Amino acid sequence: MKRFRSFVGMTLTVFLILSGCNLGQTPTPEPVDVPDQPPATEVDVQPSATLEIVPTETSTLPLVTIDLAGPPMEIGSRYTYVDGTILMAVPGGIFTMGYNFADNPEREVSVGDFWVYSTKVTNTQYALCVQQGKCTPPDPQNNPTYSDPRLLKYPVTGVTYAQAADYCSFVHGRLPTDAEWEKTARGPEGNIFPWGDEAPGCNLLNYKFCTGKTNWVNEYKKGVSFYGAFDMAGNAREWAADWYSPTYNIENPIPDPLGPDFGEKRSVRGSSYQDSADPSISAHRFSLDPEQSLSDLGFRCVVADPTYFAPWCEQPTYVGASLDGSQPDCVPTVNCNDVDVNQAPNCTADYLPYTIVTFNVTDTPPADYTYNMDGCLQDPNGDGSVNKYLCYPGDPTGQATTAGSCTYDIPTGCGVCAPHYDKSGDACVWDGSSTGGAACLPGSTYDPAAQCCISTPGTGMDYTLCPSGTYPLNSACVDTPKAVVDSVIVDVLFNSCTPPSTGGKDPGEPEDGDTGGGCTLDPKSCTGRTPVFCSATCSCIGPNDPCP
Repeated sequence: MKRFRSFVGMTLTVFLILSGCNLGQTPTPEPVDVPDQPPATEVDVQPSATLEIVPTETSTLPLVTIDLAGPPMEIGSRYTYVDGTILMAVPGGIFTMGYNFADNPEREVSVGDFWVYSTKVTNTQYALCVQQGKCTPPDPQNNPTYSDPRLLKYPVTGVTYAQAADYCSFVHGRLPTDAEWEKTARGPEGNIFPWGDEAPGCNLLNYKFCTGKTNWVNEYKKGVSFYGAFDMAGNAREWAADWYSPTYNIENPIPDPLGPDFGEKRSVRGSSYQDSADPSISAHRFSLDPEQSLSDLGFRCVVADPTYFAPWCEQPTYVGASLDGSQPDCVPTVNCNDVDVNQAPNCTADYLPYTIVTFNVTDTPPADYTYNMDGCLQDPNGDGSVNKYLCYPGDPTGQATTAGSCTYDIPTGCGVCAPHYDKSGDACVWDGSSTGGAACLPGSTYDPAAQCCISTPGTGMDYTLCPSGTYPLNSACVDTPKAVVDSVIVDVLFNSCTPPSTGGKDPGEPEDGDTGGGCTLDPKSCTGRTPVFCSATCSCIGPNDPCP
């Protein structure tokens, strides 16, 4: 009986230690509930740690080890999320919000802990939601390249506020509040720009038409914010959760501000590739009708619990130094067709300029190569030359463009796996560890034995997801965005031929003293034919037609 009472007492002691221990951490604040969005699940995210219970002198209990699931909520902590995004930890606290703007003056605001997408949501991530019927496609006018396989890792644009919120709900997240977005961009010290106080430049962000369009979501590694978030300035603007108000939470600011209860426009943060330096300031605000979309407006999500979803049972390996810095010399060999644009500017017998543009490749052009010479006559000789064009001034866009895929050789032994994944050939297989989460995205099923998610058989869904900013290639995820597409863009050139003054005569036989009066034709009026001068008239004729 004494042994029994001793055992019971010791058991109660262990129980009290476990239930009262908080590892010295401040409890995670309640998640922010944003109007018009699904509320975040209330989860107390604990840090990864090992708690050891040392037995007393009279105890016969063995050493107990308890693994607490989830990454630590601390600066620099990151976690690969279910849709391939790398989440960045943003610990709660006070930060400097605002600048010398009327609708966002400088003040101190406090927000709680949250996890934020390190990149904007990409075309391929959004397509996953559309495939599952949880999102609707972007506006094709504001995202005409949404389905272009070469632009998988570009930010999805052409989406309304509701479409952006739908995607965040799909991944059990929500849009960031105005305050959360600005803290992510500025850090705790209130940096003027995401990267600090250095003036903007094309090496830090995509602005002032540095590229003339949106680009890869993790292109500007020197321009990341204090917490490691890409493109908090430049590339594309982003929806925020708040209704826009120029006076909200300025006087006596409250913590975790959710924005006004009502409004006419939603807050838009960040800047785009079209903007100048001024909107690149992290405190800059913009607003838009929530039912509208723009070609340079995307979004990112925030997440309360990074371990809500179970991990994928299998993932591709990672090749490149950007994910963990472990493979700086493990670089794939890029093999692209050598594309060269040969131009032959000439004049017709009637002194009209034209150019033959030929795209030369080392082999027969692959099926996935495209040539863009809008308005020019393809295969002018009729011999099946799909990469040869005849152009007159005013006909083409002014540029010869070709683009196509490349092949890659990944060196043997390349590829690393994320924590808790074991390498198996070219794949990474989950090691069976528990993360605490058992949820899976639609189209996938939880395997309780392996404690991970697999694609549901018969759905046709393949959740072989690469982290944002990497490209799926040969069963791996490769960090070589600039080499994914081989492209050549060259301005089309023409000779400056001046049509002679014919006075109604053949161009080679002007009369003495003739000073003009002959006819001229707008070359665009003869697209596909040849503008010529003939005796007493001028017209458009084919290459074998006689003069009228």
